[in-house]
Amino acid sequence: MTDSPHNYDGLRSRWTPERIETAAKHLLMVVIIAVLLGTFSVVSQVYWIAAAIAACLLAVLVAWQFSAAIAVYALVACFAWGETPDLVTGGSGVGKSLYVSELMLSLLIAIWFARYLFSALPKPRFKTGFYIPLALYVAYSVLNVVNSFIFWDPHVNRIYQYASVNMFELGIRTVSAAALVMAATSIPDKKMLKWTSIALCFPCFVTVFDRLLGSPVTLSIPWWSLLSFFPAGYCCVLALDTTTSMPKRIGSIISLILIIYYVLIQDISWVSGWLGLLATIATVIFIKNKKVFLVIAILAVCCIVFFHSFIQKNIISSSENEGDYQRFGLWEIAVKYATTFPLGIGIGNYRSYNSNYYGVKWGATTHGSAHGFYAQLLTEMGFPGLLIFLWLLIGGFRWMLTSYRKMKQGPSKIFLLVAMGQLIGISIASILGDYIIPSYHNGGPTNFCATIYSWLIWGVAVAHVRISRINEQAPDTTDT
Repeated sequence: MTDSPHNYDGLRSRWTPERIETAAKHLLMVVIIAVLLGTFSVVSQVYWIAAAIAACLLAVLVAWQFSAAIAVYALVACFAWGETPDLVTGGSGVGKSLYVSELMLSLLIAIWFARYLFSALPKPRFKTGFYIPLALYVAYSVLNVVNSFIFWDPHVNRIYQYASVNMFELGIRTVSAAALVMAATSIPDKKMLKWTSIALCFPCFVTVFDRLLGSPVTLSIPWWSLLSFFPAGYCCVLALDTTTSMPKRIGSIISLILIIYYVLIQDISWVSGWLGLLATIATVIFIKNKKVFLVIAILAVCCIVFFHSFIQKNIISSSENEGDYQRFGLWEIAVKYATTFPLGIGIGNYRSYNSNYYGVKWGATTHGSAHGFYAQLLTEMGFPGLLIFLWLLIGGFRWMLTSYRKMKQGPSKIFLLVAMGQLIGISIASILGDYIIPSYHNGGPTNFCATIYSWLIWGVAVAHVRISRINEQAPDTTDT
């Protein structure tokens, strides 16, 4: 077939001036993007290039299903990997980096906020025992930072004021709070709720499995014992639940024994880990079956008496030799700080004040942190900050307990019970360490990989209640 003049005329007619203008604009846009990407690749470090590619891949995942991205985050946030170049430098003079746990969460929160603005989140939403104290806590944190800048103590030289550390501490609090709300409001159905709940158990079980095999892989999971609270509580509930199949109950009992062995026996010198673990298990058993709790409590007392020498050597003497009892003295100093500075010295300023003036003045150790979440909270945010956060913990627990009692039997009721146990466990463990919100001067950026899981668990617990209420209110369409 040969071309005719009419065919050429048709080709020319399709390229109108308007279409040529549009094509030119698109071509110009491609060129601009190519130039920007090329410039970015030349001037940036390899890390940021890889981070940009990862962000694009994450955006694709989010476009597919946002709740799936939350489940993926729960799988990978525990690993201290994807370290950035140094971004924040405090009083130690050593720069600290951020990890995937902070960067990926920040991106997810930004996308979640955009979805909120465009009313793209699942409905309905409702009030919980977390939201009001959480909002007050974040607002007070901002006020606290501003106050510390305006009313810096004249006894401490201003050269020890590090704005980057203050901003890091404020950012960690903000994204932790946002993670709770994001998890609570983004999961749309029971299927994604199931997978997200399973993902929250992954860090613990992968560590136990690795240890069981003789640690063939070096896993970088900070404070993994803290991440054992939730899975251990889950195993405990399934073991006590008579409606659960026998294979699952046996598997749960074996898993629970392994977790207790590694946390309580092998890592017995780290009191925070096994103390929080036992508190979680005790809470779950007490709410689930008080008779079983009484029996186990009696057996626990007998074990303490029988293994007294072991406890004396591996806990009491070991803690004394390692200087752990100094933490009780830091509580006394925290009260002095709170009475001297009613609104606190400002989040992120503990090292600046304690190491450069008040630690010496009050005859205390010049630690860079209080080595206890509540002591740190009292020092940096005063009595108002401590009371607001206790309101958050107590209010959240009471709301979950009330919801638990109203909820029908099923996976969501089990999750809520375990979440309550985890809240009690991490709250008690945090007496001895900053395990709910990490302190910058005590491994903050790294330890965030562990602390963020508490906020995710509490948020997913709210999602369980929300979806359960939707399902209970849905009309029954089955044939009668």
